[in-house]
Amino acid sequence: MVILAITFVAGILLTCLQAALPPMPVMLLVTMLLPALAFRQVRPVAVFVLGFWWAGIHLHVMDAQSIPAHLLGRTILVEGRLIDRPVMPAARRTRLLLQTSRVDDGSGWQPFNQRLRLDWYGEPPAMAIGERWQLAVRLKQPAGYANPGGFDSELWLFRQHIRATGYVREDMRNRRIAPAGMMPLARLRSRLADAMAAPASELPSMALVQALTIGARDLISSTQWQVLRATGTSHLMAISGLHISLVAGLCFWCGHFAWSRASPLVARLPAVRVAAVAAITGALLYALLSGFAIPAQRALIMVTVLMVALMTGRRIGFPGVIGVAAIVTLLLDPLSLLSPGWWLSFSAVSIIAWFVIGRTGYAQRTRQWLFMPVILAVCMGPLLLLFFQQVSLVAPLANIVAVPWVSVLVVPLSLAGVVLHGFSATAGLVLLKLAAWLLALLWQLLEWLASFDHALFDWPQPAAWVLATGAAGMALVCVPRGVPARWPAALLLLPLLLPAREQPAPGEVWLTLLDVGQGLATVIRTARHVLVYDTGPAFGEDFDTGRAVIAPYLRHQGVRHIDRLLVSHGDNDHIGGAASLLSLFSVDEILTSVPSAFATRQAQACRRGLHWTWDEVEFTLLHPPADAGYQGNDASCVLQIRTADGQAVLLPGDIEQTAERALLDFAG
Repeated sequence: MVILAITFVAGILLTCLQAALPPMPVMLLVTMLLPALAFRQVRPVAVFVLGFWWAGIHLHVMDAQSIPAHLLGRTILVEGRLIDRPVMPAARRTRLLLQTSRVDDGSGWQPFNQRLRLDWYGEPPAMAIGERWQLAVRLKQPAGYANPGGFDSELWLFRQHIRATGYVREDMRNRRIAPAGMMPLARLRSRLADAMAAPASELPSMALVQALTIGARDLISSTQWQVLRATGTSHLMAISGLHISLVAGLCFWCGHFAWSRASPLVARLPAVRVAAVAAITGALLYALLSGFAIPAQRALIMVTVLMVALMTGRRIGFPGVIGVAAIVTLLLDPLSLLSPGWWLSFSAVSIIAWFVIGRTGYAQRTRQWLFMPVILAVCMGPLLLLFFQQVSLVAPLANIVAVPWVSVLVVPLSLAGVVLHGFSATAGLVLLKLAAWLLALLWQLLEWLASFDHALFDWPQPAAWVLATGAAGMALVCVPRGVPARWPAALLLLPLLLPAREQPAPGEVWLTLLDVGQGLATVIRTARHVLVYDTGPAFGEDFDTGRAVIAPYLRHQGVRHIDRLLVSHGDNDHIGGAASLLSLFSVDEILTSVPSAFATRQAQACRRGLHWTWDEVEFTLLHPPADAGYQGNDASCVLQIRTADGQAVLLPGDIEQTAERALLDFAG
């Protein structure tokens, strides 16, 4: 089963890595070949081709569901049902997820089966999950920032089957058509989210309890995410496979205990079968409550396979269970292979299996579970470098404490609060607050660990051969004792420490203009220096392009230090990301036309004639002149860069006609 799962994954991956969709004639040819391959006893080849075919068909179907061009960029009416609770990602902006049924573009109502993400600005009416609404909207194709190392929001929307985004227009035709239908679990999630939203303002750890119970993470602040990333504990604040397995285990024990106490019932049906059904039911309900994310899917499938094997008396190895779970999750949605969460989830459970298999005895098992967080933190390093270019150095210590604390204390108490909330909202909220209080105690330790200077280690994305070598080395180190060359295999980890990025040669300059939408952010690199010119915009307190765009790009390039930050002027679309960038990187010097905007740092004002040379590359400020009285855009710092071979680049900020004429007069 493991071999079949690997070949199935490889087939899907081959499709996803293509620059364009496989042509439909190719897909039809593959469709005809599949039965022949299946009957010729070449199962791995047949499964590989099946993966290629399944992903291709899935993508063709999604491509056929694209939003017609004539519906974009204009006001149209749509009808649909809210399939998730409305959230507020920023002040005076409510985000909706709408599954539409029909559309009116001015020529009458037509069928329109699409999933839309909409923003409603201002103060929308009260809305609840499951309600049907008619809305006047303006749509656009999904788009996101396209930068190396950054989060690909367009791909994320595609994976969520969201084919258009947009906003709700102020219109008299906006109205509720029908109340919420039969969506009990969705309504329970919404009710619990509302119940925990108010205490979260006084007890910030309640946002983490909300994530652990219903999978909603919109209340977790950027500061909290920073602590979780720095300590390598982000996985604990999601409904992970560990938590679902814990719930399944508790349900199994309770079902077995209760049924085995009733002798007449045991005679008719063995207690182990009842316990297995209880475990599957508990895992299913928790997975549905969480929103059915990839880790929840994987854990539910594994629990189901194990319990079915237990009920039928079949023996199935842990690797076989992992293989079945991988195949089923990709059959449900082959695009989940494009998610880092899929790879991290299955890699983590595979590492656990690899480390546990072959070790027997009480002492061995005690030791392995005690050191499991350390093993996971080390072995997941290559994948974390691949996807995020960051590894937490304090993760082993943090997880040794956090994993049992959250799994044994916080999760059971939180789930008890959820169950009790259905009978008594007040009593349920008391248990949820107690769980939040326990998390607050743990949070003090996590904040202390995150405060270390090098808690989070940044390293450029390794090459493919380096990752493969490192993964092989970690696999060999984790095998049971007695395997030859076990510890010398650790030498295979050394390539992970090699620099993975090239540098400009002396006299050269590499200039990268980053995509920040409306605004400017530019990274200039010489052989041994880095200058960032402008930092793009900020959108509210929790999102800016310094943190979301520039910092990931710098990590992707292996840059850990900024020699000079130059902010041309004070408009939000040029200075918005500066504060985040200064908090994430050490910066030697700040140059700007608005020094007062950096009250807590020593910022030098831009002045014409300021000149410096880095690695045989000359940098000169041409504007503004001292005491010239320029304001706004015309006060922008204008930087000229000249390489050793005489090539030049001019970065003019946002200067307008007056400053342009003054600059031309100065030049000539």
